[in-house]
Amino acid sequence: MYYIADVDKEICASSNCHLCTTYCPEANCINYSEADKSAYVSVDRCKSCEICVYICRDIAKKNAISMKWINDLNEKFVFKHSGLVIR
Repeated sequence: MYYIADVDKEICASSNCHLCTTYCPEANCINYSEADKSAYVSVDRCKSCEICVYICRDIAKKNAISMKWINDLNEKFVFKHSGLVIR
């Protein structure tokens, strides 16, 4: 088990700052959804570096991102390339 960044969509959508998507060092890990007006994390790309947590908390002052155990994520996810489906 390991930690994954998790975005609170309500808090994120209220600010629309995109800073986490800019400063994440992993390509295509944190992306922005126009439909939700919020950032989201691709769990298969997240390396648990927590840079997004610091950016959101200390720079943007939003606290919309936290680290959670992968099994405790609110939204379920699918690894598209590995064939592993978690529900």
